[in-house]
Amino acid sequence: MSKYPGFGGVFAYPVTPTREDGAQVDETRLCELIDEFIDAGARGIVVLGSTGAIGSFSEEERKSIAQAAVRHVHGRVPLVVGTGAMTTEETKRLSLHAESVGAAGLQIVPMSHWPLTEAEIFEHYRQVGEAVSIPIAVHNCPSLTGIDMKPALLARLTEIDNVRFLKEGSGDQSRAPILRRLTQGKVPIWQDSETMALHGLLGGAEVWATMTPNIFPRPAVQLYELATVKKDVDGARRLFAKMFPVIEFVFEKSGVRAIHTALDILGRRAGAPRRPIRMLGKEDRARLEGLLRECDSLIRWS
Repeated sequence: MSKYPGFGGVFAYPVTPTREDGAQVDETRLCELIDEFIDAGARGIVVLGSTGAIGSFSEEERKSIAQAAVRHVHGRVPLVVGTGAMTTEETKRLSLHAESVGAAGLQIVPMSHWPLTEAEIFEHYRQVGEAVSIPIAVHNCPSLTGIDMKPALLARLTEIDNVRFLKEGSGDQSRAPILRRLTQGKVPIWQDSETMALHGLLGGAEVWATMTPNIFPRPAVQLYELATVKKDVDGARRLFAKMFPVIEFVFEKSGVRAIHTALDILGRRAGAPRRPIRMLGKEDRARLEGLLRECDSLIRWS
């Protein structure tokens, strides 16, 4: 269990549902998805993560999404808000707003058109960390941001007030043990990679920060419990093997477009991603539909 009360288990990352071909946010449907995840056993919710298309919405839309989600969750589980933005000032505004409406924590990814120096990254997080009083999860996601924060920098960021968690998404599974050594095991490392989830969970991740519940709500929770609570390695391997073809395909095609498409195939309305991101094309959709059909028993269980 996490060193921080309430921060352990599966933290589910919903897509941000839309109406009118992505033109309007569907906050009502977002709340319905959140209920599905909590009912399935998710221990936390993170809105406006990468899966929630953090970069697709305006500052005011993001504030409205955060407020609606916090109000709806109403303390049932920790509600974390993604507040990464292109500038430090906008990140601070979004973070302060999330705190003011009752978010339990923040997830912050560095976003910039220009490459950032380590000094710039550190100062960015320092200013945000000093502005808020709720926990911050630093998200390293070089495949999407183009910025790879190496273990030494991530460990240094934990010296900043309120930086309490590290979400390491480089895909390099050697980094988690390195980070545990550099931080002397005092900072929980969130498992981020979908395709390497089993490896990370068996390696001791306290939180599985995952988009998988969008398709497999209950199986995702069971995988976490098998791997981390029951220590049933064989059972966890068997379940992950059943889920893996869909997880691998979604990861390959990008979470946002693939999950919106999967939800459409499954009749679990979420609308389309906001342009320029689109649903999967005809061939990829057919391939995904076939993979989902092969997992029919797991999906019906969800």
